[in-house]
Amino acid sequence: MKALVRYDTKPETLEFQEVPRPRLDDTHAILRVEAVGICGRDLEHFREELDAKKVPFIPGHEYSGTIIELPASETRFKVGDRVTAETVDFVCGECQVCDAGNYNLCKKRKNISGGMNGAFAPFMSVPLKYIHILPDNVSFEEGAMIEPTCVSYNTMLVNSDPKEGELTVIIGVGAIGLLCLQMAKLRGAKVALVGLPIDEARMKIGKELGADYLIDAEKDPVKEILDLTNQNGAPLVVDTVGGSAKTIDQALEMVRPGGQITKVGWFMKTTNTSLDTLVRKNVRLQGSFSHTHQMWKECISLIADGKINVKKMISNVLPLEKWREGFELGFNRQGLKVILIPEQE
Repeated sequence: MKALVRYDTKPETLEFQEVPRPRLDDTHAILRVEAVGICGRDLEHFREELDAKKVPFIPGHEYSGTIIELPASETRFKVGDRVTAETVDFVCGECQVCDAGNYNLCKKRKNISGGMNGAFAPFMSVPLKYIHILPDNVSFEEGAMIEPTCVSYNTMLVNSDPKEGELTVIIGVGAIGLLCLQMAKLRGAKVALVGLPIDEARMKIGKELGADYLIDAEKDPVKEILDLTNQNGAPLVVDTVGGSAKTIDQALEMVRPGGQITKVGWFMKTTNTSLDTLVRKNVRLQGSFSHTHQMWKECISLIADGKINVKKMISNVLPLEKWREGFELGFNRQGLKVILIPEQE
């Protein structure tokens, strides 16, 4: 089959190659990939040098598809089922975090498209234990949005506690930022969305999704948040931005004493941020990573019930062959969430 392969450690070494079609085993299903989203991490990795242990591999971890092959012993699913699946391929199942149900934090975890083959291909292999059925009213394109929805659910409703009527600040207006916005609105929080002028179209979508305040990140976002809160600061600040230390510095100034900062965007580089303000203000700094089976069930229901709108966030649907165009839409911030459709073989 023809798949999009990261074939070298050097940046921008991504191209279509002929690769073997995945083979069936007793613990995996074979999916025909129907839709796959371009994640911010895909964009970041494209321009970075990768560890030699990771390449070659097929990227793509936000996906949905149709089951086309199953082990003979499998009874929960059937060929033809419309599904999505988690990003995890393997966890040990024996460590303390696995035993507590937090297998997303397992040190031995192996991820789909994180050095293992993912969904930028017509077919892929997926562990049976991490497959979820798509409801009939959820499209394949929406199914490819469930993974980032789960990331945002974990960020806002598990690792954070936005409260009704109180201000939550969300820095960043990518897909995760706008999904975090929607999660906060489920709790009745007021939300201030912080974005750059280049993000005008995304900020407009944020307003349509319920943002109470739109804050220009290039002016003085710290002053604006302090002015909104009578100089007290916000009880919760969520930093969804990757690759920047500036936003965590801003979050430390925006958050009120005794409040919480939740960090979900990866730094992707060393930060020189001082944590003295964290200490002085007695602030909790909370990380948030990935998701679990229960979160997937919850998010699928939220989308199916119309409580979370992912359709409004899909800006472009392109054939996988036009992946470069999709990546450029992401780099130029012209697209919000670009969905790619592999050519069926």
